[in-house]
Amino acid sequence: MAVDDGSLKSLLQQRRLFLMPERRRTAVVVYVCVDDGFPGGFPVGRVIPSEAGTWSAYARVRPGHVFTDDRVSAGLPSLKEAVRAVVDHAHFGDVQATHR
Repeated sequence: MAVDDGSLKSLLQQRRLFLMPERRRTAVVVYVCVDDGFPGGFPVGRVIPSEAGTWSAYARVRPGHVFTDDRVSAGLPSLKEAVRAVVDHAHFGDVQATHR
């Protein structure tokens, strides 16, 4: 999945992050993943569209809680802003340190 914003693309690349969309019955969930050296990466957040046309952002904000994420923002008007909210909040240094 592409984000048409040069500064966000650069931020994702600098932090070794990429987007991984997953189609579900009712919507597409977009995972923000860190490149940990394994296929598919390690998800550190996700963004979910609402029926109202806005986005909610969830991020891994508690290091050591491997599969736990918390909602960090809701009612965001675009995918770009939701991904930026995940990037601004997600903690993943422990993932990068253990898988390099």
